[in-house]
Amino acid sequence: MSEGERNLRAVLQQSDASQQLQAAFAQATPAGKLYILVGLRRCDPAAFQKIIDSVARPNDDVEIARGCMISREPFRQLLSEIRDGRFDDYLSQPAR
Repeated sequence: MSEGERNLRAVLQQSDASQQLQAAFAQATPAGKLYILVGLRRCDPAAFQKIIDSVARPNDDVEIARGCMISREPFRQLLSEIRDGRFDDYLSQPAR
């Protein structure tokens, strides 16, 4: 499990998860912003929608891990996958 995922899971256990995620968004790295959006989609859909409608969509690639494979994917593509709910079930699975 990546450090980002571990941190997101820890924040989502808090009663003020949405506030923590929203507060961290402005200072987050591109990868961090994606984690935050996954978390907000899960815990506060209204805040998620507000942020995703206004978030910049840079052309930068973001390093990701899928299973044991590490690669780089476009921020825009990952943002689209988050918007489509492709990571919703992942956080429901037990931490590995």
